[in-house]
Amino acid sequence: MKNKLLNSSILIIILFLGINNILNAQKAPMKFGKVDIADLQMTSYPLDTSAVAVVLCDYGYFDATNFMFTQTLRVKILKKEGLKWADHSYPGYSKSDVRGITYNLENGKIVESKLKSESVFRERVSEDYYRLRVAMPNVKEGSIMDIEFSYKWLPNFWYFQREIPVKWSELILEKSQYIEFRKNYTGFIPLSVSTDTRWVAKDVPAFKPEPYLNSKSNYISKFEFDILRLTIPGDYKEFTTDWDAVNRRLNEHSHFGNALQGALFLNSTAKEIENTYSNPLDKIKAAFEFVKKSVKWNEKESLLASSNVLVTAFNKKIGNSADINLILLQLLKKLDFNAYPVVMSSRDNGMLRPYSPSLEKLNYVITCVKLEDQTILLDATEELMPVGLLPERAINGSGRIIDPKFTDWVEINNTKKNRKLVQGTFSFIGTNVLSGKLIYNNVDYAAFNFRKKYQSYNSEDGYLKHFEKNNTGFEVENLKLTDLDSIYKPVIAEYDIKIKNRVDVLGDLISFNPMLLERIDENPFKLEERLYPVDFGTSMEKIYLYTINLPEGYQVDQLPKPLIIKLPDNSASCIYQISNMNGTVQVMFKFMINKPVFYQTEYSQLRSFYDEVVKKQSELVVLKKI
Repeated sequence: MKNKLLNSSILIIILFLGINNILNAQKAPMKFGKVDIADLQMTSYPLDTSAVAVVLCDYGYFDATNFMFTQTLRVKILKKEGLKWADHSYPGYSKSDVRGITYNLENGKIVESKLKSESVFRERVSEDYYRLRVAMPNVKEGSIMDIEFSYKWLPNFWYFQREIPVKWSELILEKSQYIEFRKNYTGFIPLSVSTDTRWVAKDVPAFKPEPYLNSKSNYISKFEFDILRLTIPGDYKEFTTDWDAVNRRLNEHSHFGNALQGALFLNSTAKEIENTYSNPLDKIKAAFEFVKKSVKWNEKESLLASSNVLVTAFNKKIGNSADINLILLQLLKKLDFNAYPVVMSSRDNGMLRPYSPSLEKLNYVITCVKLEDQTILLDATEELMPVGLLPERAINGSGRIIDPKFTDWVEINNTKKNRKLVQGTFSFIGTNVLSGKLIYNNVDYAAFNFRKKYQSYNSEDGYLKHFEKNNTGFEVENLKLTDLDSIYKPVIAEYDIKIKNRVDVLGDLISFNPMLLERIDENPFKLEERLYPVDFGTSMEKIYLYTINLPEGYQVDQLPKPLIIKLPDNSASCIYQISNMNGTVQVMFKFMINKPVFYQTEYSQLRSFYDEVVKKQSELVVLKKI
C-alpha cells in the first residue's frame, strides 16, 4: 500500500542523493524495441512444447539515483490459447509510464504495432496504487510483445515464475542509503544468480496449479517487498519495521483510521436495534443484516474504504468490501460492542506471514467482535451469507486486529462445514428407467452454495436445466424448495425425477451404479508427489441414503462389498454400505473431510484414500431375473 506521504518522501530523497551508486557494469539482458528475428520465427518452446506462450525475458532495474524502477517484459505467443497475454493486467501506479510494441513477421520482414494510450486502462486499488490493464495491438500466433513500465518507487513483488515458461528473469536493485526494505522469497525454483543487488532465474518451468490449491501466490517463485523505513536528512519514517508500525500507519491513513471517525448516519439505526433487541447475538445479527441490505458489495476486495468518510458508500448504497465491513464495525461500536477491524490477505492474495510485517500483503478487512469468551468474525459482503459463516476468500489463516490502543493476531478458523444430506427413493419403470423422489438437505456452506447457485439463474427453469445438464439422464418433473429465503435455516430441495440411460439390460441381467448422483468418479490428486498443501477451504460432510425398489421378477445377484476407511486422527473417513432388504437395495454413503488443510506429508495417504473411494464407487449392482 502506498500513499501521498511516500511520494513526497521520494522527492526529498532524490534531492539529497549525491553520487550515483553504479554497479559494476552489468549488461541488460534485453533492450526494449530490439527483437531477434529468430525468436519471431520460433513456433514452439523447446523446453516445453505444450506452452501456449513463453516469457523470453523479464528485466527489472531500480535506479537508486533517480529512484526510478523500470520493468521490461517480452512475451512470445505460440498458440491461440496464449492470446490472453495480449490483454493482461499488471501492477502499477497512477503516474506509471507504459509503452509497448507488438512485432509480427510478414513476408520475412518485422512489422511493428505500437501500443496506444487509449489501450491502457487504470483501475484504482488503493490511494496511489493501480492495476493496469494493457490491451496490446495486432497480437496473433507468432507475435512478440514488448511492454515496459516505469515509475518512482520499488515494486511490491517480482515474479521469477509465471503460468507460462520463463526463459530469463532478472532483477537488479541498486543500493540506496536512504531506504531499507525487506524481501521475502517464496517458491521452489532455485535462482541461477543471487547477490546483494542482482537476482536471475533462467529456464523456469510454468507454474501449474493443482486441485484444491488455496492460492498460487503462496507457492509461485517470487520476491515480495516491504519498505521498512526511509531515512532522510532531518527526517525519519517507519513503515513496516514491525506490526506496531503497520498498526500506526493504518490508523493514520485517510481511508482507514480517519474513515473510522464519527459515523453519525448510523445513530438512528443503533438506537432502533437497542430498543428492539436485548440479546447480544440478536443485536449483532440485526446490525449485520442491516448493513447487508443497506450497502451492496461491488465485488471489489479492498483494505481501504473508497472514501475518507464511510457515509459516501452508505448514501450510494454500494461500496467495496472495506466500505461495508467498516460500516458494520462502526454500527457495532455504537451498540457498545468490543468490535475491531481485522486486516488480512484474501485467499487469492496468498498467506499473511506473522513473522513478516507487511502493508503490501494486506488487501482485505473483516470485522471482529469480542463477546465474553468467544470471538465472532463477520463479513457482510455476501447477501446470502448468515452470521457464523465467512466467504471463502476471507478464510486464509490469520488476520491482524488494528486499533489505536493495541494490535493482535486473530485466527480465522471455520467451525462450520459444507454439510449435505441426500435421501432418495426410487422404483423401476420397466427394466431401464428409475422414477422417484430425491430430497437434498443443504446445511451451512452447502446451503449458502445452493442459494448462490440458484440466484445466478433467472428462473427455476434455468436452474433445472443446469441440474439436468450436470446429472446426465435426469429429468426433473417437479421441484419444491423450502426455506430458500431464510438464510439462517437449511435449504431443503425436493425433486420428483425420472432417471434414464443409467441402467444396462443384458439378457436376464440388469446392472446399474447405485451412486446415482455426485459420484466421485475420478481422483483429483493425480501426481505421485505434491509440493503444496491440499486446501479444501472448509470441512465437508456428505451423506447419501438411497432406497431402490427392485423390478418385479428380479432378485439381487451381486452387490458391492462394504468399505470403511479412515485416515489418521480421523482427518477423513468414508463408509459405503449396500444391502439387500425386503425386495430393495439400500445404499448408504457417508463421506467426511474433517479438516480443511492437508500438508505435503499427508498427501500420499489422502491420494490413496480417494483412490479407494473412486474404485468402490465404480462397482455395480447386478440383478438377475428369477
